[in-house]
Formats: sequence, structure tokens, C-alpha cells
Amino acid sequence: MSSHLDRDPFAPPRSQPRLLSWVLALMAHAVLVGAFVWKITPPHAAGEAAVEAELWAENYEQAAPAAVVVPPLPKPPVPQPKPEPEVVPEPKPTPVPPPPKPEPAPKLPAPPSAAELQAQRDAEIALQEKKKQEEKRKAEEAQKAKLQREQQERERQEALKKDKLEKEKEEKERREKAEKLKAEQREKDKREQEKREKEKAEQAAKEKAEREKAEKEKAAKAKAEKEKLEKERQAKEAKEKAEKEQKAKEEAARKAAEDKRKKEQAAQEAREAEARRQEAIARMAALAGAGGSGSGGNGTAAQSSGPNGGKGAGGGIAGPSAGYGAKVAAKVKPNIVYPDVVAGNPRAEVRVRASADGTITSVQLVKSSGNPAWAEAVVRALHKTHTLPPDVGGRPPTDLIIGFRPRD
Repeated sequence: MSSHLDRDPFAPPRSQPRLLSWVLALMAHAVLVGAFVWKITPPHAAGEAAVEAELWAENYEQAAPAAVVVPPLPKPPVPQPKPEPEVVPEPKPTPVPPPPKPEPAPKLPAPPSAAELQAQRDAEIALQEKKKQEEKRKAEEAQKAKLQREQQERERQEALKKDKLEKEKEEKERREKAEKLKAEQREKDKREQEKREKEKAEQAAKEKAEREKAEKEKAAKAKAEKEKLEKERQAKEAKEKAEKEQKAKEEAARKAAEDKRKKEQAAQEAREAEARRQEAIARMAALAGAGGSGSGGNGTAAQSSGPNGGKGAGGGIAGPSAGYGAKVAAKVKPNIVYPDVVAGNPRAEVRVRASADGTITSVQLVKSSGNPAWAEAVVRALHKTHTLPPDVGGRPPTDLIIGFRPRD
């Protein structure tokens, strides 16, 4: 059952041990009793002794009788339960005693004589006189004691007054000393505050001066930097201008050389074409002369160059078509990676050799454009292209020279 309750979340909680509760209760009662004992204390006993005073008058009067102290009534006895009557044996008869003897009659005193009465009156007068003297002596002693007590009271009052004055003086001195210390502390705090404010102002002025100095240095540095940048910019512009002029001169010289080369190449090509034409005419004439012998025109044709400089091999006069250079350029140019800006439009000529299926076997730079980076980019692009496109007839040329310009 207990194991079920341990696992049941809805079971009532177990009762806690009560030892701690008992200890706390006993401690609380002990504190309460201590508070009562500390607060309920008997009144302080009077510091002064009781004073008795006797008043005397000229006429003798009988003193008032002493007050009779009436004892308190006894408490009524608590009724005790009546014991059970015991069986008492009958007493034996006692013998009757004899009657007592009659006492003799007392003798009456004799009446006092006149001398005795006079002596008795003198004794009473002397006793009254002695009593008066005693009362007078007591009154004098009481007066003396009263005066002494008054003197003591005056001395005590003076002592109290003196103590009070001394305490007031000490309190006044203490207050004055405290006020003096407070004033000194205030003065010290004031001096420290002024010192802190002065240091703060000096620090602020120092920081301000440092900031102004730093700003001036920064401004001077910025100005110097600006002047330096301006000088560098001017120098760069002058350099760029000189480079542009130099490049323009080089480009003009290159263009002149290119035009000259083109003219020479055109003249050379014209001469070569004329030679080829003459050779072809001679060959055709030779073939026409040998036609009657029935021999076939089987042989190796000479290599010919097309308009784009391509050369091919095969029977008859063969070469790339007129639009083949554009087809090659369209396939190769997407593979040209050259992020730099090219001044002008230089032309790099390369010689490409390919197998019969168009696979590029070698790439050779024939003529540089004056920009080696552009020429290398063209060579890399041809190697990346891997194959040449087919020409008219479905077969690419196996050897051709082609030029590439960045802005074509």
C-alpha cells in the first residue's frame, strides 16, 4: 500500500517529523519568559531614609491613642469529613475529689498620707519637667537634623546643579568639537571638491588641447595626404597621358607597320595567286595535252592558300571557304578569358593544325599582336576548343592560319 502511495501523485502528503516544531515552540516560550522577567522588576527602594518629626505645643495635650491594628479575620475552617464513630468502651467511674479549702480574704491597702501624696505630685511634676526637657531636646535635635538635612539637600542640589552644569559644559564642548570637526570636514571636502574640479578642468583642458592638437595633426596629415594623393594623381595622369601618347605612337607605328605588312602580304598573295594561276594553267595545259593517251589525272595537288590564309591537302585546288574563319572565331571566342582592357584592337595570328576529324593537334603563334597576354589567351582558347568546326563539304581543313582581334 505504501509503495502505491509513493507512486500515486494524488495521495495525501506524508506527515513531517515534529521534532523541529517542538524545538521552535520551546525556544519561543523561553524568549517570552525572558522578556517577562526582564520587564517585570521590583520598584527601586527609596534612597532617602524616613524622617520623623515631632511637634510640641505650649499646652499639654494628651496624645492620641495608638491605632489599634485589627488582625484580619481568620479564614473559615474547611469542613472536614466526619469520621466514622468508633466504638468507645464505657469509662470507669472516677472518684469525686474533696472540696477545696476556702482562700483568705485579701487585705486592702492603707490610704496614702499627705506626705506621700505630695511626694507623688512632686514626682509627677519632675517627670513632666523631665519629659518637657526631653521633648525640647528632641525638638532641638529634630531641628538640627532638619537643618542638617536641608544643608545636605542644598549641597546635593548644588552638586546636581554642578554636575548638570559640567555635563552641559561637556555637552557644549562636545557639540562645539563636533561642529568644529564637521566644519573642518566640510572645509576639507570643499578643498577636495575644488581640487577635483580643478583637476577635472585641467584634464578637460588637456584633453581639449590634445584633441585640438590631434585634429590639427589629422587635418595637416589629411592635407598632406590630399596633396600627396593630388601629386600622385597628377603624376599618374601625366604618366597615363605619356603612356597613352606612347601607346598612341606605338599604335600608329603598329598600324603603319600593319598596313605596310598588309600591303606587302596582299602583294605577296597577289604574286602567289598569279603564280598559282600560271601553274594551274600550265598544269591544265599539260593535262589537256596528255588526255589522248588515256592516262588518269591522279597525283598530288600543290597546297593552296585561301583568302584567310588557310591551307588544305587533297585532289585539285582546295582551301577553306570564305565564311570558315568566322565559324572558327565564333567557336573559339567564348573560350577566350582576358579580363584586362586591351588598348586598341590588336590582331594575333596563329597557325592551327588538326586531324582529319577536326581535332586540334597543335597551335603556334605566327605573328604577335604586341600584347603577349592577348596572344596567350588566344592560344589557351584554341586548346580549350579542342576541335575545329566542319567546313563546306563536312570536313575541316587540316592546316590553316587565322587571326583574332578582341573587338571583332
